[in-house]
Amino acid sequence: MARAARASLGIALLAVGLAIAAVTAAAAAEEGYVVRVYKSARRMELRRDGEVVREFEVALGLNPIGDKEIQGDKRTPVGSYQVSEKHISSRFHRFIGLNYPNVDDANRGYEEGAISARQWAELFVAEERGKSPIASTKLGGRIGIHGYGARPYIPVIDWTDGCVAVSNEESEFLYERLPLGTPVVIYD
Repeated sequence: MARAARASLGIALLAVGLAIAAVTAAAAAEEGYVVRVYKSARRMELRRDGEVVREFEVALGLNPIGDKEIQGDKRTPVGSYQVSEKHISSRFHRFIGLNYPNVDDANRGYEEGAISARQWAELFVAEERGKSPIASTKLGGRIGIHGYGARPYIPVIDWTDGCVAVSNEESEFLYERLPLGTPVVIYD
């Protein structure tokens, strides 16, 4: 395939990806859900059209104070994210993945020299397409909201690698209601 044809195909695929992301974001906005996580209170709210629908006690990363900086720091990130994937998990019952690291995290990581320009670009394109970001950078990844799986449900003990954990039943409740693109805001 000629270089110009490959470039045109790449641009066309990017346009399709952006269109899909726009439809996904529109579906999330139509549902009106927003998730807010308050790390210091170990509390999460599910809101719909500004009203609290349900509150949850949560467990966080083993090192919950402060923002996530690098892979393996066991911190739950702080910032504005979106639901970027959902799947049934044998380990966590239900997994609702967030788009961490997002462009804000990528900008910080690039400025600090933790990621390359190519990794920054991959994270940028994933966010623009509404896809899950790559998790193979020094910033880490695969952050989400999930159940306890086979672990005993004890919400006052932080145990995750940086995710937000709720009971298995609560993870089902969220899984059924949150479409891809749902905003998730995490506060310190």
